[in-house]
Amino acid sequence: MTGRTIVYLPNWLGDMVMATPFLHSLRAHIKEELWAIGKNKALQLYSGNDFFDRFIPYDNKGLVPFLDTVSFVRTLNFKNGIVLPHSFRSALLFFAGNVVRRIGYARNQRGFMITSRVEEKIRPEPTVEHYLKIIDAMGGTRVLKTPFLKVTAEEDEKYDEKYMDLSSPYVVFITGAQYGPSKRWPDLYFSELANMIVEELNINVYLLPGFGEEELAQKIYQGVEQKDRVVIKSMDIMELKVCLSRAAAVVSNDTGPRHISAALSVPTIVLLGPMDEQYTCYPSPCTHVFSKDVTCKPCNKKRCDKNHVCLTSITPDEVFQKLEEILEARPNKTH
Repeated sequence: MTGRTIVYLPNWLGDMVMATPFLHSLRAHIKEELWAIGKNKALQLYSGNDFFDRFIPYDNKGLVPFLDTVSFVRTLNFKNGIVLPHSFRSALLFFAGNVVRRIGYARNQRGFMITSRVEEKIRPEPTVEHYLKIIDAMGGTRVLKTPFLKVTAEEDEKYDEKYMDLSSPYVVFITGAQYGPSKRWPDLYFSELANMIVEELNINVYLLPGFGEEELAQKIYQGVEQKDRVVIKSMDIMELKVCLSRAAAVVSNDTGPRHISAALSVPTIVLLGPMDEQYTCYPSPCTHVFSKDVTCKPCNKKRCDKNHVCLTSITPDEVFQKLEEILEARPNKTH
């Protein structure tokens, strides 16, 4: 490929992380100037990886910002554009922005705007593999097959300046799920697990709620007995990345941060509820999935209209037992 290239990044945090094997491979394949367009949090997430030469922030809201971005893209005369999201809007932006060659999947009635269509399977496939097939179609080489992220020295320093009150060792809980309540392990279970970790392992627990999830974290905190050993902190993506990187382990619902911690080589227990695991599976020695085989799974619903048995049948005791195994193998992270 010759000429300036631009890649449209995924919109969702988990997809951003699962796109990293593709992005590492794309950086190795593209010798000319490589740009990216996407949400500002992508720039925070990817810092230290040197994926792109330039970045265009675009939060995908409103007609006027869209038209302004289209006009700006036109001025840059991109020869190649790779569209990772499946949305109509993402393909339209490159089409209207006069990007000459537009590469991606022809979903959502946008096939006429994609000049180089990537062949797609009908059955579900892992998101990591889904993105890597684009580098195959481009004639590139797969550099990685597992998500990988970095924390920079500057990020470490900024974090230390702001969070002098947080000290190791600790276990992080990701208790929310932006997708919907069907993905959330019961509040009481998180509280019970926190009590076990504090009392039996003598390790602190940090609750890191996402945007709008602070009230949920408070409910879990209210069920904790030793409240001085459990802390709630709301962090931006950069801070979250550093905090996760230093954790002894992470216990998470099936949501974006679970992929961040695993990509930082931190042992991550995933409480998998109603979703089809085929979309989020990839080779990872750091990911430990708890999933129950129930008849209604996968339903992929945002709200459970039954008894939420896919998650309520995962007990705090069995999660704690797995956590003990993980921490025994990481003695340097528990003192």
